[in-house]
Amino acid sequence: MVDKIDNETPYMGEGLPFPEEWVKKQPRKVEDILSGMSVEEQVRCVLGLDPYLQQQILVLSEKALEVTQSLPVEEVYNLIKEVGKEDTLLIISMVSPDQLQYIFDVEWWQGDKFQPRQALDWIILLDQCQDPETLEWFLSEDFDQKVVLFQAFFKVYKKDEMTDTYEGVEGLEHFTPDGVYDIFFKVENSKEIRKLLLLLHEKDQNLLYNLLEAVIWYPVTITVERAYQWRVNRAGERGIPEFQEAMGIYSHLDAESLKLKLPSLEEIPSSRFKLSPRYPLAHLDETLFFTQCLAVLENESRLETLRWELVCLANKVIVADGYDLSSKDVRQRALRKTLGYINMGLELGAAGDLKKGVALLGQIWIQSLYQVGYEQLRQVRSAASAFINENGSYIEHFISAVDKERLGALVFRFPQVAEKVQDSFNWRDLKSMKDVEVVNDFLARWIFYSRFVRQGLGLSESAFLSLQDDSDDSDIKESTNLLTLVSTALGHHVLFKRLSCEPLAEVAAKSFLEMIFLPGIFKDEAKLCNEDLLTAFEQELLKAPMAWTDSDKKCLQELLLECAKNLETQFGSLDLTRPIDWEFTQGILLAKKSKSP
Repeated sequence: MVDKIDNETPYMGEGLPFPEEWVKKQPRKVEDILSGMSVEEQVRCVLGLDPYLQQQILVLSEKALEVTQSLPVEEVYNLIKEVGKEDTLLIISMVSPDQLQYIFDVEWWQGDKFQPRQALDWIILLDQCQDPETLEWFLSEDFDQKVVLFQAFFKVYKKDEMTDTYEGVEGLEHFTPDGVYDIFFKVENSKEIRKLLLLLHEKDQNLLYNLLEAVIWYPVTITVERAYQWRVNRAGERGIPEFQEAMGIYSHLDAESLKLKLPSLEEIPSSRFKLSPRYPLAHLDETLFFTQCLAVLENESRLETLRWELVCLANKVIVADGYDLSSKDVRQRALRKTLGYINMGLELGAAGDLKKGVALLGQIWIQSLYQVGYEQLRQVRSAASAFINENGSYIEHFISAVDKERLGALVFRFPQVAEKVQDSFNWRDLKSMKDVEVVNDFLARWIFYSRFVRQGLGLSESAFLSLQDDSDDSDIKESTNLLTLVSTALGHHVLFKRLSCEPLAEVAAKSFLEMIFLPGIFKDEAKLCNEDLLTAFEQELLKAPMAWTDSDKKCLQELLLECAKNLETQFGSLDLTRPIDWEFTQGILLAKKSKSP
């Protein structure tokens, strides 16, 4: 049957041997196809798919338990985080004790702090699963973790000379599994814990008694420290480092690291079929140079180890940045950031050459590429910080709110760039050398603007105070942006053949508008600025003693074009034969009206 269906529907890439829509529209056919596939084939089929689709396919497999437990634990955990733990109870009920331990190691700890609330939530959740592996996990090793868990949930006493103090139990719910040990719950939701204790009493009384004795006698702080060290060891084997090690990704790249031997499949964290998690590369940005290089990387063994490197590197990013490993949003952002920084490093290393990029991926650890990418951002942040320290108070007089935010985002620990989404802006991490060029160009322009306003327009700090006194606008700081200053200076040059940013009288401002706009043929036609007047103004500005560079001249041309566009937008549709309601316009500084005596 498998061959017949495969002939009717071509193989859909590395993952699915059937059309994706069959999962919902023809689930019986999918079940038949899966039944003819081995566990390893099904694992390969599921890896890298959308997590919701992964879950749907696992539900249809008669070998779902074995397939789930054969998946890399990181892939299973990613499925649970993306779909939601409340909606993946069936998957959670099928994970192995080792997979469950990984989940607990990530979910129950924030740095070196045990999180009892999250642990309790998981115990309650597991009670809703069908035949979960919780009991098997309790019967396994890591005694200290279980003691820490119980110490967070309840107090234990028994009636003997050593342990019959019964202190601090007033008002706490009481339970005894055997009439010997008295358990007093410190948490409200005790039903699931009580059920777990009864299961342990039935399955292994000796283990339960040892745990209860440990709850009585083990010092809490020392026990938490021991449990944490066990957690560190386990997590380290799965590519989750401690903070100091993780911070290495932000150190300067050591040339010797480029000589390190790449990992082999035998050296990477184990999964049953030596398959790596696919989710880091499942939804790559197709515009990235890194994505294009991966598409032509033919070494399958290197692809497997590279995916593991990506998982481990993304974990390092989360730990080094001080975020919660269990947060879905943090995991997604860390992965995007990781891929972006790697992409920048690869672009630089290969100089945009696809063959060189593929060769680099086959030769060096991707953490080295990440560090190269981060170095570009370190330089951006350093340049932006130096500029703000030197000019920040000065440009406050004329920088727009949007540009102020953009400039401020460059001195973050990890500089960010604004990305327009419909009518708003979203901030994101840089992901390409094009992004680096954009922010460097933005910074270079503001370095020029600062010099230009000070030297070209002759505005000192005190001059801005005078503008505030002379302006008609009650909130001069809001209205005086760079375009307003340049437009006002243009007005003075057109009217009086001089360079000045002093506010114009309303009659002078109207005369300026009548002169700067070309006459239109039609009455309602939008007006355009007179290029000859703009050129004359530009030539006058170039006489300023600024040691003009080609870059400066280009910035000035772009600034004047933007200024002209702003004038056309603000005033180009006005009927200049009628009085202007200046209150509803922006773009020219207006002088205060003289008051009648």
